[in-house]
Amino acid sequence: MQQRETTEHPLRKWQEAVWLLIALLIPLFVNLWVEQQFEPSKVWLLRTLVWVLAVLWLGGWLGGFRPTPLPSPIRNLVILLLLVLTLSTLLSTNHYIAIFGTLERANGLLTQVSYLLLFLCVATQINAQSSRLLLHVVILTAVPICLLGLAQATGWQPLPVYTDARSLMTTTLGRANFTGAYLALLLPLTLTTAHSATNNWSRIGYGALATLELIVIVLAQARAAWIAAIASIGVLLWLRFAPNWSRRVRWMSVLGGLVTFGGVLTLILQRGIENAGSIAARWTIWQGSLRLLWSRLWLGYGADTLELNFPSVYPPQLVYYQGRGVVVDRAHNWLLDWSLNYGIVATVIFFVLVTLILREGWVRLATPQNAAASLSGEKPLENYWLAACLAGICTQLVGNLFLFEVAATAILFWMLLGIVTAATTHRKKQVLQLSLPRWVRNGVIAIIILMLGWAIWQSNARPLIADVHSWRGTRALSQGNPSAALAEYSEAVSRQPQRAAYHVAVALTAAQLGSFEQAERAMREAIALRPTDPVLFAQLAAIYAREAIETPEKIEMAYGAYKQAIAIAPTIALTYQQYADLALRSGDAAVALIQAQRAVDLDATDGIAFGILGWAQLQTGNLSAAQGAFEQAVIWQPDSADFHLGLATVYFQQGRFDAAHQEMTRSLLLDPTYAPSLTLQLQLADK
Repeated sequence: MQQRETTEHPLRKWQEAVWLLIALLIPLFVNLWVEQQFEPSKVWLLRTLVWVLAVLWLGGWLGGFRPTPLPSPIRNLVILLLLVLTLSTLLSTNHYIAIFGTLERANGLLTQVSYLLLFLCVATQINAQSSRLLLHVVILTAVPICLLGLAQATGWQPLPVYTDARSLMTTTLGRANFTGAYLALLLPLTLTTAHSATNNWSRIGYGALATLELIVIVLAQARAAWIAAIASIGVLLWLRFAPNWSRRVRWMSVLGGLVTFGGVLTLILQRGIENAGSIAARWTIWQGSLRLLWSRLWLGYGADTLELNFPSVYPPQLVYYQGRGVVVDRAHNWLLDWSLNYGIVATVIFFVLVTLILREGWVRLATPQNAAASLSGEKPLENYWLAACLAGICTQLVGNLFLFEVAATAILFWMLLGIVTAATTHRKKQVLQLSLPRWVRNGVIAIIILMLGWAIWQSNARPLIADVHSWRGTRALSQGNPSAALAEYSEAVSRQPQRAAYHVAVALTAAQLGSFEQAERAMREAIALRPTDPVLFAQLAAIYAREAIETPEKIEMAYGAYKQAIAIAPTIALTYQQYADLALRSGDAAVALIQAQRAVDLDATDGIAFGILGWAQLQTGNLSAAQGAFEQAVIWQPDSADFHLGLATVYFQQGRFDAAHQEMTRSLLLDPTYAPSLTLQLQLADK
């Protein structure tokens, strides 16, 4: 076998171009022509680019160019992590979602493996010069994000996006908390660039950008981003000064910082739980997640499957903190999310891997710059850049104690890990090893390219095309054309038959058109894909209820569907409310009474459930109980003409005509054309 030294292989520049594209495009990319405009679109693009990057890396290897090998401990941990992730997926409760992820997140095994491939490509190929360029490109992505965030904070939405987020500040990340988390990651890099700038204009420009990042982080009103930003600045300052301190002072400062951080987090948790806000919601989700984790502690449930499993342990008090009908698909804590997805074994391996890289970075940081240069034989990455990268890694770990990773934050996190690994690895000159005949090498590369094309088509292009059809269907439906919408949704199903959401869209649209047989069939197909999703059974019940107008026997089937939903998730009040509403409309007051009572027992702020309970009690002749229920109903649902009418009806039957007249008047103020209130008005006129 022949060998000769070379500076770099011909594909090296292509690899650098691809990882620069990843760093630039993923945070900024928004697809306006699909249903899932933010995260899934970013993930499909990310996976495609990373797989191309991996093929370029492999092409160089087959060409005889050997990249810098990873240190043995890091290499072994990565291999072990890949094996455990794969095993967890094989034993998952839903293999398709565990591999490809949900339609809303697309964070399955393929995505996690893509992050690891990105780390491997960067760690084994990047040099100090390319690291500086990559970091500068990453920093500059903050400019459009911050400007867009400021515009949206003033109420102007320049992008034609739609989202269920409460805040208008979606930027290009999809939500305000994701925007804050990404900018918190960039903050130590931007501050370092400003501090190390060689001229005043650059220093002023990057300083202004860092200030802008802080302003947008504050405007995002996301506590996780605030905590992450403060931690990033603290860690960066410590890394800049700690190498000059004695060992004792270092340990004392670390201990003091950890105690302070723990105390602040405890205080935030206590205040947040008392205020019944998002922190209280996090705390409640964590409690439910811990109960869920215990039964599959070692290997988890599979990636992205939490929304299918959490309903079984849904804490009923969670409705007070985040509202009704909100799906929990993340634990909002990276330790719990990793454990639920892949098990505690994978979580420990991941933690050890990150800790080892951080340790190697610290050792290099504590080494004098001239000594590091003499060891590597080339100008290494400056210590201030290394400190910024380490601070960024810590920022992600701290911020995701209250949040979760998205594509933009994940690719930056893994790139920073790769840069630190490369900076702390002894680099050798690449050696060209001519070991394969040219025709063999070209044949293998051709096969790999074909496999790459097939993988991109199946995993990224087909989902994209399906979502385009779903978006067209939603547009057609909003324009009052359900027939065209049904055709588009059906095309989405043909492209992605494993996606339950597209089957549901077909079912609901078909029911709207009166094609109940098609609607039932589509819902059954959706349920077969997600048999532990209570929402699907509730939607099936709604279709049966609609069909029951023409076919009364379908009511019992609707009852059965609601019972299945309750069996899966017995603590979700909304299901009981919907069940009670159907029973009341069907004239079954006894069933409505039972289900409405269960609903208000689980959710004492549900005005609709109290209203249903009031009408059910009224129909059974229990006026005092009906009065109490209606009084609660108008407290929690004061804009309901029907519930004010119910209270007026109770007062009328009790002979309290003045009180009945007041409530009837309130009902008509809310809806002057409400026929039952007008009827009661005529009856009161005779009294």
